[in-house]
Amino acid sequence: MNNRLLVPRKTPGLLDLVPGAAAAYSLRSLSNSYAGPVVTVRRDSDDAEDSFTASEVADGTLAAFAGAGDAFVKQWWDQSGNARHASQATTTAQPQIVDTGVVILDDGKPALRFDNSNDTLVLASTVAFSGEFSFYSVQRETGARLVAFGGTVVAGGDGSFFGTSSGTFVLVRNTSDTGLTVSGVDVSQRLLLAAVRSGTGTNQTTAFLNGASLATGTMAGTFNLRQVGARLTVNFSGGTLSEAIAYAESHSPSTRQLLEAQIAWSYSV
Repeated sequence: MNNRLLVPRKTPGLLDLVPGAAAAYSLRSLSNSYAGPVVTVRRDSDDAEDSFTASEVADGTLAAFAGAGDAFVKQWWDQSGNARHASQATTTAQPQIVDTGVVILDDGKPALRFDNSNDTLVLASTVAFSGEFSFYSVQRETGARLVAFGGTVVAGGDGSFFGTSSGTFVLVRNTSDTGLTVSGVDVSQRLLLAAVRSGTGTNQTTAFLNGASLATGTMAGTFNLRQVGARLTVNFSGGTLSEAIAYAESHSPSTRQLLEAQIAWSYSV
């Protein structure tokens, strides 16, 4: 008889399957090796702050900390290992995570809620994607736009924006909206968005919605990733965001599909 103890095998996390992200934000653990906090939260009743792991967000620990009131995210921790944590010191500009004692959920999964007014989280350091990139997000727009990744204005008037805007998938790199846009998207649904740029030749870029190709075009120039939840200082998100991940590489169809399948499985998209 075999008396060896059988230990259940852990399901690989997203970053276990495809490591090397430039920045990775989520309210779930993205790898089996990550046991740190996913958010640092401020409760509105007394401005006390604490950090919470993914399990503590889901198991009632965060809700207990908030009590009967509201709580807001001061920092969304970068799980990529690059310490590009996204934070907001201004209390009135922090996205919400607990509403009157209840963790905010989107289809049963924890999410950050942006107020369509001034909420945004700023990365500890800017990431300039001058060539290849692959972006992924899980979001639902309820305002004028939902910006998974955005950027501040930089030299030459460039900005950056990956997300949706009033029923349109949007991937742009400057203030005149030079980039890839696809209208007719039902943003009232929770969406799994992806975008992949080759970074060579014509910089071919393809947008994907829930695993299906939306459109392909060219998009030259640098994409300056600086914020989560806002494109510029006047373009703020309204809606829920559960996950936003960026890679400085062009994912092959098989790699992209692997990540999309893992995300879709986790969020039932």
